[in-house]
Amino acid sequence: MTVYLYTRFSPKNRAYQEHLDALTAAHPGAEHRADEVKGFVPPFERTQFSELFNRLNSGDTLAIWWLTVFGRDFCQVLSTVNRLLEKGVTLELHCQPLRFEPGSQQTQTLLALLTGYDQVQTQHRLFAAEQARTAIKEEPELWQQKFRGRPADKAKHQAIAALLLEGHTLQSVAKQCDVSLSTVKRVKAKLSDIDDDGGLRRRGKSPQ
Repeated sequence: MTVYLYTRFSPKNRAYQEHLDALTAAHPGAEHRADEVKGFVPPFERTQFSELFNRLNSGDTLAIWWLTVFGRDFCQVLSTVNRLLEKGVTLELHCQPLRFEPGSQQTQTLLALLTGYDQVQTQHRLFAAEQARTAIKEEPELWQQKFRGRPADKAKHQAIAALLLEGHTLQSVAKQCDVSLSTVKRVKAKLSDIDDDGGLRRRGKSPQ
């Protein structure tokens, strides 16, 4: 059984070194993998995490500071934790002394809690998206004003906007619409005027 440490470096996280020191002190000599990626990048699309996951074996332990290392989307966190458990890996948290262990009753309780938060977050996104769509329908001139330009671009911008309202990540939208990340960010910025609930702004924050 091997213990691994995983962190995600962010210059915005001033406590990063403190967290890393705590993890290292708890598991001296453990192999440490750190990703340094910008934006909303799922764990399995990060180089270091995906390589580490492939090395993990049943009975190993993965130590992290807190679940936000996997992202701030509960669905993404839940999916990552489940994949680790399915592989027989124990997930150890250090911000609070919690452990996700395969087959543990406590783990089932924690997973149920994460599932509940995921459901609430999904409902919030759907509500925010519906609010924005309603605003567009009631004020079609606002839509035209926000996305005026070349006809070919207007259709693509509408497709980008629709995916953003459904909660897709910036990277995912850029890939699906075959556009640059900067284009997706520009459309998101224009959408913010009709996103009264703030769902898009919260989803756009980069996890630390």
